[in-house]
Amino acid sequence: MVNKNLIIKDILSYSASTYIAQAIGMISSIWVASKLGPENFGIYNAILLVLSYAAYSELGVLSAMGRDLPIYLGQNDTRNAMAIEGAARFSTTFGAISASIIIFFISFSPSFSIKMSFGLKIMSIVVILQQLYTYHRTVLRCKNKFLELSQQQIIYSAITTVFAIVFVIFSDFKGRLYAALFAQALILFYAIYRNPWEIMPKLNLNYSWKLMKVGLPILASGFIISLMTSIDRLMIITFINATQLGYFGLSIMLISIISLIPAMASQVLFPRINFHYGKTGNNILELKSFVTKPPLILSAILPFVIGPIFLILPFVVTTFLPAFTQGVTSARIVSLGIYFYGILGLTDYFLVTTGKLKIYAIFGIVALIFNICIDYILIKMGFGIIGIAIGGTLFTYFLYSTIVIGYAISFYKNKPKEFVNFFLKLWLPFLYMLVLLFSIEYIIDHFLIKFVFINNIFKTFFKVLLYIIFCTPLKLIVESELNTTFSFNSLKNILNPSTKKSI
Repeated sequence: MVNKNLIIKDILSYSASTYIAQAIGMISSIWVASKLGPENFGIYNAILLVLSYAAYSELGVLSAMGRDLPIYLGQNDTRNAMAIEGAARFSTTFGAISASIIIFFISFSPSFSIKMSFGLKIMSIVVILQQLYTYHRTVLRCKNKFLELSQQQIIYSAITTVFAIVFVIFSDFKGRLYAALFAQALILFYAIYRNPWEIMPKLNLNYSWKLMKVGLPILASGFIISLMTSIDRLMIITFINATQLGYFGLSIMLISIISLIPAMASQVLFPRINFHYGKTGNNILELKSFVTKPPLILSAILPFVIGPIFLILPFVVTTFLPAFTQGVTSARIVSLGIYFYGILGLTDYFLVTTGKLKIYAIFGIVALIFNICIDYILIKMGFGIIGIAIGGTLFTYFLYSTIVIGYAISFYKNKPKEFVNFFLKLWLPFLYMLVLLFSIEYIIDHFLIKFVFINNIFKTFFKVLLYIIFCTPLKLIVESELNTTFSFNSLKNILNPSTKKSI
């Protein structure tokens, strides 16, 4: 039996810790960006792509473990669960070391600048630490240990912030790289100390091979999606320049903030959908509530995050990051486009859980090709990073979410009328958010200011306040889908540690 209150509790607590961590990290990100300047900040963001792509060095074993470990736990199959955990540890370590060696030798390429070459050498060490930490977090997530995950997020963010500020003061660009290295090492040691790994079983290549057979298709699909979400940066650094990538770095920061709620919800629900799938004998019909409800709930929640960021961004950038003002428009467009990626809910994970990986990969390839083509066309037309924001985020994510969600709900909705009604409910909050945002900005900027003397701080605050007030109807949608009324007392009951524990 799925415990709705426990799921909400885990999502709220995990999301809250992540937002606290992001808030801490945002302070250092803004400060570091202002110190490094657009060009160095662009180079740093380009170097970080190495970590994104090196994450696939485990050849899919973590993806397979993330899917199968909760299923075995749901079936009370302890032997296979432990064997998978051990095999994944071996494979992750081997893959990380291999990727590290490759990155280290690539860093000597004469085509790289001195800064890029140095950054790759540092990242060759960070890759190993990152992959081991990812393994550790995957195990905790599979076992629904979200309290430990929440604590680690906050600690990691605090460590990174302190190190980033201190090291940048003394070593500028290199200091930011040193900060990434030492922060990753420290959080890994802390995580293992707090939640020690199980005794390593003997190496069983059969289990490693089984994990790879399951994980490689997931890995391939995930890599395609990763390319789709990061190709914009490659297009900018290839066809424009590092400075423009630095301006686009504002958008990258916003993506991480806006994506938090859907990402945290998915991470909390993914082990549960796998557990439930295994418990019900792999019955796809039993997953209906996991597939159809999260997109509708997220479609009503995301405007509460996107709207205030959209309104606050110009003031924050002009006040604290004046050198990055050229990136404001593209960042605002990206903040709107992330809505469509955020509403995926568990529909993409549903394809992984039920083994529909070829379809998942095809959808990703279609979106990736569309992304590359529209980015290239808009760059050649002279739209620059604004074109990247429109094509690579707004249009691409709309296309991708529509085909993925449409395919997933086709297992539970057969009539055209049902599809139309579902997507109307899914997209109406976005349209409402757009009307609300542009109406508030237009009225305040063109009419109210003519009659009332008002400074930028108060003007921004007034915009956000009006926006939140008029977003109240969206709260009713969330309550309707969850069949829960959100008030102080209801949230207090949900978050009460005495809540009966159940998956």
